[in-house]
Amino acid sequence: MTASFTPKQVRSSRMKLVVLWAIPFGLMAIAAVVYNLVESGVISIGSKNEGVLIQPPIQLSGLALTTNVAIARDNIWAGKWSIVVRGGAECDADCLDTLLVTRQIHKRLNKEGNRVQRVYLSTAPVLSDELATHLAAENHYMKLAIVDEIANENVNQEASQDALMALDNVLASANQPVRFFLVDPDGWAMMYYLNEHDGVVILKDLKYLLKYSKER
Repeated sequence: MTASFTPKQVRSSRMKLVVLWAIPFGLMAIAAVVYNLVESGVISIGSKNEGVLIQPPIQLSGLALTTNVAIARDNIWAGKWSIVVRGGAECDADCLDTLLVTRQIHKRLNKEGNRVQRVYLSTAPVLSDELATHLAAENHYMKLAIVDEIANENVNQEASQDALMALDNVLASANQPVRFFLVDPDGWAMMYYLNEHDGVVILKDLKYLLKYSKER
């Protein structure tokens, strides 16, 4: 006995087949549109970090530095996340505000604060009296790291010197002034924060990184 279908049932079956056939092509079309929007910067997807990723990360562990605690030939970055303020001999109002913000953020990390250090990284061989006094009085737990120009002129340090230049180029190319950048415990400069990033957002980012990174 042959089953018979009404015209309505036939139309319904055909519609279902059309829909099933169209679904894969529709998904591919949506994926293509989303990809183009991401590539053009119209929308943003990806990590939970609010900071700007440095891609690719830049290795700084070979950079010869003199610090206010020791000669850091052994790698100042090892074992801690570093909040790094890139500065010179002087520190203007924005710089002083950044020092204050980073100090407050460090304090609010509470028990995780011992996994983080703050570093003032400068190529100036001598800081101004005003800045030196301010760091000693208001930021005495902050490490001062001076790039050792003589040591970095050695042939073995050329790659490190190039890395610092590459980092400065990345920071200079940002669409607004950079507050500071992060260096991971292996010496990779991997993210920076702009003036638009407030302390609450930065603190949230750091807590997330510390939570999901291997404790050193």
